[in-house]
Amino acid sequence: AKALYGNAVGLFEIATPIVAAVQGPAIGGGLGLALTADFRVTSDAARFSANFAVLGMHCGFGISTTLPRIVGQNAAAMMLYTGRRLTGTQAHEIGLADQLVEAGKEREAALALATEIAANAPIAVRDMRRTLRADLAEEVRKALEHELSLQRIHMATADFREGIRAASKRETPAFIGK
Repeated sequence: AKALYGNAVGLFEIATPIVAAVQGPAIGGGLGLALTADFRVTSDAARFSANFAVLGMHCGFGISTTLPRIVGQNAAAMMLYTGRRLTGTQAHEIGLADQLVEAGKEREAALALATEIAANAPIAVRDMRRTLRADLAEEVRKALEHELSLQRIHMATADFREGIRAASKRETPAFIGK
């Protein structure tokens, strides 16, 4: 996980804006990956979830920093504490998705947005991205260290084992707080 997280930080340090086409489930680590992008283009067919609590563990992939920054503290807390799955429409309503398009058109729309951005002065765009995300890579790096330390603790709990067991059987977990 540490190597994966180290590579994730690199995505925040890229100078060029990133546009993600979310064409299916962005759940757990997939949500974290989608949050590395500047913009997310999706359809109502997509699903977004920070399902960590449902699995009995702390969130990872820097989500504790990126999600509140994008959707606000309360919407992030709601997603993190409940593990609810949001449709693409619901994600768009809270600002998690920037563009909502017809299913099957996500990639095309994401490429159109990326092309629109790329048509502008590259030095100006790169510098504006650096300004907007000035401390984000370092914030994410610190969050990742904290998240990973808590994930290690949580993965040793009975609740984590129960969360994984229940998820694999598509059952509701019976957590005991241990």
